[in-house]
Amino acid sequence: MYTTYRGYFQNGRFVSPELVTIPDNIEVQVTIIGDEISLVKTKAQRQNEALKRFFAAVDSIEDEPITDDDIAVLENNRVNFRKELDL
Repeated sequence: MYTTYRGYFQNGRFVSPELVTIPDNIEVQVTIIGDEISLVKTKAQRQNEALKRFFAAVDSIEDEPITDDDIAVLENNRVNFRKELDL
């Protein structure tokens, strides 16, 4: 059975102008109407993306001596490990 309640989220909780009691551990689906939301990435997802950028930068270096252009590519693609990996 599907029942629809109108309302909004405030501080992570569903707020409705109607008196609504939703039992714990009940399966729900949430449809966002109007504004787009941004998805929050987990720490593991952020770390994975940072490592992918790091390895892509390393892979972009050929086996030849490092040139000024190579250094510029590394600087443009560098990763702040303390920030990206939350070290």
